[in-house]
Amino acid sequence: MNFRHFAILALWTAIVLVVTGTLLFLFTFGDCVDNQMCRNATNRNFALIAGSTFVVYWIVFIALVRRWNR
Repeated sequence: MNFRHFAILALWTAIVLVVTGTLLFLFTFGDCVDNQMCRNATNRNFALIAGSTFVVYWIVFIALVRRWNR
């Protein structure tokens, strides 16, 4: 793996981190002290965002590495 491939993977990782952080901030930030429905929605949103970005990140990562190793 050369420097260009490493830079692309590092950029991909940074983009995913920024997008994930932004989505988590937008959809899970708030005060849900005594509201169970709010807590449930926040937990559901966290699970959907974290799970989706995890899967997308690794699919693209593996696809890039496989393409470069042909």
